[in-house]
Amino acid sequence: MDAKLKSKYKAILKANHKEYLNSLKPHLRSTVNLETRFKNLQNKLKAQLRKTDESANSIKNIPTICRLLFGLQEDIIRLSLPKYSFYTEKEIINKFLISFLRYRRRTQFDGECKYYGETLLNLYIDLFITLTCAKTPRKIEHKPGFLVSPRTNQLLELDVELEEFLIAFEFQGESHYREEKEIEKDNLKLRICANNKLILIPVNIYQLKSDRLMTLILNSIKDAIGINEDGIGVVPNNCNELKIHPKHLRSYKKACQRMYLASTLFEESLLWLDAYAARFRETQANRNPISSSTEAPRLVSKKSDKLVNDLYFGLKHV
Repeated sequence: MDAKLKSKYKAILKANHKEYLNSLKPHLRSTVNLETRFKNLQNKLKAQLRKTDESANSIKNIPTICRLLFGLQEDIIRLSLPKYSFYTEKEIINKFLISFLRYRRRTQFDGECKYYGETLLNLYIDLFITLTCAKTPRKIEHKPGFLVSPRTNQLLELDVELEEFLIAFEFQGESHYREEKEIEKDNLKLRICANNKLILIPVNIYQLKSDRLMTLILNSIKDAIGINEDGIGVVPNNCNELKIHPKHLRSYKKACQRMYLASTLFEESLLWLDAYAARFRETQANRNPISSSTEAPRLVSKKSDKLVNDLYFGLKHV
């Protein structure tokens, strides 16, 4: 992003915030500290505009900015205040995000990801969680100490693990649906992870799409910990393997909040990533027909999937 564009964004932010606040009656301006919060957001975005594209430092403050922006957006709706689009704010954030994600895709996470499908999966995880929730550790190509094959006594690998959320991901190519050994190993991983309080979520080529993947992740957690089909309340868990931990419920709520935030603030970045994923699915359709057209199996049999918005707004009942 060149200096001229950055200066333009700063001027637009200042003018838009001033115009919006001036349009409000005095008692509304003082509601939930709007003036202070808009000023804080403007300062954070100005600081963001001084960052260099693609660098790790360029996205360091994105979670903080998103929290401020999302809070303002939600309060304006909740209090039925005059609408404010936050269009420029979102545009700035997404320009930095896309620049950073483009680097991650090009380098396959600096060589950490073995396959392109795993790279795309990790990019989605960035947008869903790690770029909306500061300091969320992620392990790529990780071999946890508990995940031991009883046949070989060797450690098995997880493609991605987010220990804080008690979830992990396994990217499945065509061999996972054709080779008996692979199918047996996948089922083993699901059971062992569940026995160790970790929800393993298999993902394949077909599911590399933002709406499908968000729905898959949240409903996989929901069903595994026993939240009922309406996303309301916790019922006796029907998965014998998973040992429910209080952190499972906290992680589910946090994941719902983070993904709903991503769906409202990162539209441009998600569309950018969905375009790459669509091209990947097209190129793999003939070579990997099963994994490109059907959903991966889950820890708990699929019931009735709820959309992200429904799950987010249903959190108050959980």
